[in-house]
Amino acid sequence: MKQIFPAILLIALLVLFSWAAPRLEGLLPGFSPLPPLFFCVAASMASRWIWLPAVAWTFSYFLINYTQGYELGLHALVIIASLVVTFWIGALFRNKSMLHLTGGALLAALGFYVVANTGSWLLSQQYAKTWQGWMQSQTIGLPGYVPAWMFLKGQLVASGLFTPLFLLGQRRFGVIGRKSPEGATANGSW
Repeated sequence: MKQIFPAILLIALLVLFSWAAPRLEGLLPGFSPLPPLFFCVAASMASRWIWLPAVAWTFSYFLINYTQGYELGLHALVIIASLVVTFWIGALFRNKSMLHLTGGALLAALGFYVVANTGSWLLSQQYAKTWQGWMQSQTIGLPGYVPAWMFLKGQLVASGLFTPLFLLGQRRFGVIGRKSPEGATANGSW
């Protein structure tokens, strides 16, 4: 129970934060701890821990959609694809220093952003299916909405903040530096 308590607490905090985050959308759109968590699990923990961010995302996703009256749709697959890219980039940074991991998390935030906005471009009838339409989806977005680049800013801030916090938490609970079942070790040095 002592080892599972931090995971349960983390899931509860992530779900709570994900529920509260939309209320902060006007201040910092795109600010979410979940992509950095997917990155950190891939970069510094055994792959068997992917359930942790997956459960947190699933609970928070359905909670947010239910409480805000959104319908479920193909956009969920876009978010899943974005999180898979984040996890993949995290796996590329396995066994790196904490400074490199933080930089990798910023790169993963960019990957998440590009995949998510490309999905929006593909799914939305409001974007022209041209190079200019794709560029619009990556920069200014649709008229009448918050500019798309603001979501990148929020994700970069979240990655820069949450990645070191998650890594320090992993070190505190003895995850970093241990051999994982796959035989890889995560380096906890700066």
